Amino acid sequence: MNMSKFTAFWGYIQAALILACLLFPLCVSAQYLRTSYFMDGAQYRMQLNPALAPVRGYIHIPAIGNSSAMIRSNALNVSDIFDLIKNASDDDYYTTDKFYNRLQDQNKAMATMGSDLFAVGTWHGNSFMSFNISLRADGNLSVARELFTFMRDMKGMNTNDYSDYTRIIGGNRLGLNLYTEIGFGYSRILNDRLTIGGRIKGLLGLGNVDFKVNKAVINTRLQGIDPNIDWTTAGPDELLDATGTATIDVDADLVTSFHGLDLVTNSDGYIDDVKFKMSRMGISGLGAAIDAGLAYNVTPEFTISAAVTDLGFIRWVKGSTKVAHANTEDLNFDAENPGDILRFTTVVGTGEALNLDMARLTIDDQGAKARTTSIASTMSLGGEYRVLDDKVRLGALFTSHFARLENESELTFSAGYHASSLVDLALSYSPIMCGGKSLGIAVKAGPLFIGTDYLYMGNNSRCLNAQVGLSIPLGQREE
Repeated sequence: MNMSKFTAFWGYIQAALILACLLFPLCVSAQYLRTSYFMDGAQYRMQLNPALAPVRGYIHIPAIGNSSAMIRSNALNVSDIFDLIKNASDDDYYTTDKFYNRLQDQNKAMATMGSDLFAVGTWHGNSFMSFNISLRADGNLSVARELFTFMRDMKGMNTNDYSDYTRIIGGNRLGLNLYTEIGFGYSRILNDRLTIGGRIKGLLGLGNVDFKVNKAVINTRLQGIDPNIDWTTAGPDELLDATGTATIDVDADLVTSFHGLDLVTNSDGYIDDVKFKMSRMGISGLGAAIDAGLAYNVTPEFTISAAVTDLGFIRWVKGSTKVAHANTEDLNFDAENPGDILRFTTVVGTGEALNLDMARLTIDDQGAKARTTSIASTMSLGGEYRVLDDKVRLGALFTSHFARLENESELTFSAGYHASSLVDLALSYSPIMCGGKSLGIAVKAGPLFIGTDYLYMGNNSRCLNAQVGLSIPLGQREE
């Protein structure tokens, strides 16, 4: 089976996120923007700290009031991720030494998206209240370097003794999370020094997919095989002298909670296709989350702040959940059996990064049950110093993002200029993630906001993100 069928829906979302970034010369984080954290006029900083209310109320124009997208990897660049998403059997991206030498032991990629369907915020005395309905999506991919070594083996790029060949591959994972957020926020200035804020969120789970290949072991005891055979093109003539046996043993699990997503099986009972019907999409789970934050003026010029956001969960219902497990009991091959070696060739020679022919996923009708997943939360600690009558702001922000595959921390230094009541500018630099190439910029001009934590630097970029917002001012400015 072509894995591209299985990854179609996830791939469409990832591709859309990448294209959204490439459409902008600047690119931004999906659900928050570090560069905007110290911009008083930008309401988007409330996504990192609900205590940091903007100086003026707002109404977000639906769909374009706040839209953002992000893609990030620890090793792969933009073009690599495109190749993985395509996952076509005739792709040869993995055969280049340039690609292979970039790989780490575990190669991870994350893509996220956020868009406000509607949002409003307004001041009432010393209190700021807000309401939002937003769509959130995040996808993640983790692929072991050993998988690409195996694919290069099967392409005939490495010399192997197939009379005693063993390749163990583990740690591959593909995930998707899609939900709607309904949030109520409240921020209050308690006194000249302390401001507190919080947000309560109801979460409507639209879909969740988790596919894990815990381990795959390929073992051959075959004689009469060319040490440099290309299994992706091998035919009967190259296998005439083959004797011996081969086995494939896979430990893999698939769990989906997604109305409208159907797992189609073939006559042997293995998942052969995945179909998605938008018309059947609905609420597959319910959950809740909270944000909490504070800001404290140590002196009139120096402020410290702290927050935790997106601390929550989604409970997926049993009726929307499907479970499947690998069943590779019949993936034993004996050259004495007619057709067995050709069957082995078909399984290992697909040229696909995630190969379901090796997993033989079988639906477990008794395994489906309600389950709970957490959403990715973020902790933030910030310090800001204002000079020249608050025109210039110098800040340092530490963020720790607790994601599904890997926790990530970043330290961001920023400098901002408050030009007027309509114009704010900010520049940032983050040295830890993305190879120290995290240069950011944000601009607010009247109702328009655009910014990035990662300036686009061509297809070699490992991190891209972009945030764009257009809002209608509401009420008077609050200083």
